[in-house]
Amino acid sequence: MFGIGFQELLVILVVALIVLGPQRLPEVAKSLGKFYRELKSAIDDVKYSVATDLKSVKEIEYDIKSDITKKLEEPVKIDFEKEFEKEIKKSEPVKTVEREKITFKREKSNEDNING
Repeated sequence: MFGIGFQELLVILVVALIVLGPQRLPEVAKSLGKFYRELKSAIDDVKYSVATDLKSVKEIEYDIKSDITKKLEEPVKIDFEKEFEKEIKKSEPVKTVEREKITFKREKSNEDNING
């Protein structure tokens, strides 16, 4: 107990007997024992409340993490599906419209042949 051997404990008891006297020593020992029990009880209560709080914090943390991962996964799936549909629409054959060829070259007319 606290690294105190039997001889040291005996010396402490003898000094306490001399200082307090034989009539008051049992009362002091009784009050020290009561104080020790109350202190131990208070420490146990604090340990229990800290352990309970840590457990509830871990549960809340787990719930928050699972909610965040669910929320993060949903938009990714929706975006992926939208992008996939866009790509499918792009790959569908597109109807092409044939256009007239427009040229800027002048065709030689009869007047140009006569004049030139």
